[in-house]
Amino acid sequence: MHRTKKQKNNRARPLRRLLIVALMVAAIAAALSQTVFAQNNYVITDGDRVTVHKSYSTDPDVVLDEAGIELSEEDTYTTTYNDGVGRIDIQRMQMVTVVNRGAPSVIGTYGETVADLLGRLNITLGANDILSCAPDALTYDGMTVEIVRREIRMEEHTETIPCRTNYFEDPELAPGTELVLIEGVDGVVTYKTQIVYENGKEVSREVVSETVETEAVTRLVVKGPDRAIDDQPDDPDHRVPDTVGVLPESTDPGESGATDGIANGTITTSTGMTYTYTDTLTVTATAYSCEGRTGITYSGTVARVGAIAVDPKVIPLGTKMYIVSNDGQYVYGYCTAEDTGGSIKGARVDLYFDTFAECWEFGVRTCTVYILG
Repeated sequence: MHRTKKQKNNRARPLRRLLIVALMVAAIAAALSQTVFAQNNYVITDGDRVTVHKSYSTDPDVVLDEAGIELSEEDTYTTTYNDGVGRIDIQRMQMVTVVNRGAPSVIGTYGETVADLLGRLNITLGANDILSCAPDALTYDGMTVEIVRREIRMEEHTETIPCRTNYFEDPELAPGTELVLIEGVDGVVTYKTQIVYENGKEVSREVVSETVETEAVTRLVVKGPDRAIDDQPDDPDHRVPDTVGVLPESTDPGESGATDGIANGTITTSTGMTYTYTDTLTVTATAYSCEGRTGITYSGTVARVGAIAVDPKVIPLGTKMYIVSNDGQYVYGYCTAEDTGGSIKGARVDLYFDTFAECWEFGVRTCTVYILG
């Protein structure tokens, strides 16, 4: 049977429709399949904060915006894809203050070690320099890195050490006389000093060694004894003990013995010694002693009982005298004016005794001085 052309076309139309419908279904399925499988997984690292986000976009800026993460103009990021996961690592701009030799500078960094930061700034540390943090410490926003430039210098200087002088007293020499037995020599010492500077300013100085270049030699001087008279206090009453003792009438501290009688210009002692006096003088008498040492009088004689101190303007040195206390309890006896004293002025005399105990016992007395002819 033969079909006409018209019959053939009528049978082909349903087939075309089916083909078109199949193609449309395939296109829709492909579109749906692409839409379903286009979501991407992202891990966003922002410092210590980690965010996981899914997005249909492959644009990192869109992904960050969708995740609510804002970046400033100085911030940046890097992206990597591995095993179907996109990674976005954000580098925030850090402002780090670097203080070098006391001068601060603010430097921007996206995070690095302190050593890398200093290397990028061409800053080299010396062997003695001090860094405020470890070189491998990581930078952070607001961080301060301080470098103290430390310099150590060694200096030497020489000093002269004056020699000491030792004095020894020789009673054989006249008062005021000095004899140098050994000439002194000044010492010389070299000091080595360590000086530490920080940022150009001295912070410490320490002597680390000293070398004696010349040994010092002590000067040795022998001198005559000091004056025998110790200066008396301005107020002689200060030397008076609470109870003034007296010697028995038969005791004579001088050379002549107790007084037997004084009359008509003559003094007769109990031993029969007779003295003639030409004048009398009423004085205040005190006492002194050089017990334990050898005293030398102003006249150059050895201090002893019978050698007394006077005011030369009142009683000339060398004057021979006989002294008796006015209370009749004490006879000092024969004596010579051989010494002076700083407080012995006017009508005053200072009588020598062998011991301090005798001085205290005598105290201060009013005495009559008989000037011997």
